[in-house]
Amino acid sequence: MWGFSPGFDLQEGVSEPRADSNQVDASTSSSEPLCVLVLSPGDIRHVLATIARSRRWKKRPLHIYLYEKSPECLARALLLLQIVNDWEVPLRQRCNTFLEVFGNALVQGRTAEYIEEKAKQLVELVCNESGHLADVIDLSHLKMKSRDALVETFQSWHTNVPFNSERLRDQRLRHYYENRYDYRNNLVDWDYTQFKEWRNTGIAFEFGDQQYTAPNRTMASYTDAVKKGHGSVSCRGYWLDIVVGPYISFGVDCYRNTTEVAVFNVLSHLHEIETGDIYKMKKVGMTSTHWFCDQENVDARKRAQRIVESFEGVKVHTEVILLSGAATDLAKKRRYQRRFHHVYVSVHATNLVTSPDVDAPMTTLLADDAKVSVESSVYGTRKNHFRRACLYSL
Repeated sequence: MWGFSPGFDLQEGVSEPRADSNQVDASTSSSEPLCVLVLSPGDIRHVLATIARSRRWKKRPLHIYLYEKSPECLARALLLLQIVNDWEVPLRQRCNTFLEVFGNALVQGRTAEYIEEKAKQLVELVCNESGHLADVIDLSHLKMKSRDALVETFQSWHTNVPFNSERLRDQRLRHYYENRYDYRNNLVDWDYTQFKEWRNTGIAFEFGDQQYTAPNRTMASYTDAVKKGHGSVSCRGYWLDIVVGPYISFGVDCYRNTTEVAVFNVLSHLHEIETGDIYKMKKVGMTSTHWFCDQENVDARKRAQRIVESFEGVKVHTEVILLSGAATDLAKKRRYQRRFHHVYVSVHATNLVTSPDVDAPMTTLLADDAKVSVESSVYGTRKNHFRRACLYSL
């Protein structure tokens, strides 16, 4: 539910830069939409960066097709987009809430209630296509089965639904370390892997003296497991990565520590969406998250105009394919052939690029002079070790 590479602007390399990001030249704008396919990214880091920096390029409709195999991943993507679009919440608080929901196994009690509130709004979005995201999200490519799966996922985020993320994650750790569990802190040092707090507790981003005690139900998901006497079953649990943390998406290039870098990067995206200006620090040398200085007294009318401009022409088409091997069928559908100007392939979907026996290769999706970005596995884990840790049946 998080990626293995930093987020980047999907328009880079396929769009022409605008001479002045604050001026809109209608004569140079194009009515042909720029279509981008994002395959199994795990989160919305690329979508967020692309929308935030859209004014840096010549005006053009932008269609981002977001593909996730798991309904839980797609539901989290919609929730994070909902948080980004919650303009009633102050910028700094929205940034902290975004990172808290994104990377923490335990959240604050008020955050758990906030998630439940947004889950109810997302149910309205999926069922009635109403709400803050109705003008941004296009659900027409989803089958009814996929929509039902999304609704079930949103309803599982209510605070009255039991989910002991702390216990489930600890069981994952015990199975991963086996008889070395009591020495896991030393093993983290031996592997040159930092962030002991996250490795032990699952809390990646902490702000001030807040208490993180409520389970983050958005991290609950299902995986195939084998139960004695019942055969193959779907097991609900905590199946996120317990080795590679959620820092890579927004906090790779560390100046002080990765939490502050992640805050700065997310804050930069939200600030550029609202103001149209690149975020710049006004104070240097402070070591807490207070070293970021928000722009004071922004004109409300200008802010609203900039928000509209950021999402003008942007549509995020969501496509969920739940069947095994169905991702290869994407290239066989006529509606997607020669459609995409840029295709991003995550490390989880690289088999679509390297499979020589596929009847309809991925090249059928590409428009003329299209760009393909493939995520590397430099931040990944060994496959056999990872699978053994992930497929443990609770």
